[in-house]
Amino acid sequence: MSDEAPQQPANPFAALGNSGASFGGTGSGAFSFGVPTAAFGAPAKPADGEEGADDGEEGGAAAEEECQAEFKPIVQLEEVETKSGEEDEDVLVELKCKLYRFDNENQEWKERGTGFIKLLQHKENKKVRLLMRQDKTLKIRANHIVMPGTKLQEHSGSEKAWVWSAVDFADETQRIELFAARFGTVEKAQEFKKKFEESMDINAALLGDLAALPRADESAGGAAEDKEAEELAKEVADKAAVQDE
Repeated sequence: MSDEAPQQPANPFAALGNSGASFGGTGSGAFSFGVPTAAFGAPAKPADGEEGADDGEEGGAAAEEECQAEFKPIVQLEEVETKSGEEDEDVLVELKCKLYRFDNENQEWKERGTGFIKLLQHKENKKVRLLMRQDKTLKIRANHIVMPGTKLQEHSGSEKAWVWSAVDFADETQRIELFAARFGTVEKAQEFKKKFEESMDINAALLGDLAALPRADESAGGAAEDKEAEELAKEVADKAAVQDE
């Protein structure tokens, strides 16, 4: 066993004691939490003749304001005017609804889309058609002439939904469809029914004028009227092409 005394661990506060910093006491060696020095982030006092920090910031701001750099896009895009096909028509009614079509193959109703259903009257020929576009995509879900004699029936006894059949051109091909439109309130459903029936009367009057023309015989006149009705239904094929975003 050694006779040497065990070595004492170093005092971590020895350095502080030597530098005059200590906890407690009021002498010159007391530790003070006073104003921070420049070494710990206190702003250094500028020497005589030197510009202060505020002047430097103002100079930097002025330099930014004087920047006249211009950046031109790599690709220049020209604004293109798009047409919806509704520019020559007046809106008789426009209501939000959910549209369904009956799938004969599976014998069930399938949702066609949610959006605004419109009855549009052409400004020149005064004919009225029904148009419905899906929200956001604006894809056409129904597009047909409101034919005289079309029957609106309540769907499953609901006062908010109407069912009708039409020769539709939503997919740019002639197709017989059975539609059902469900509205948010009974009032909106009744408004649609009223405007739909008024549209049938408008189109019926247009066909009636043609039917009143002199005919060679009754059968020939009936054929002419049927032909006009068919042309009236088909003329929407060139209107409002399907648009997808």
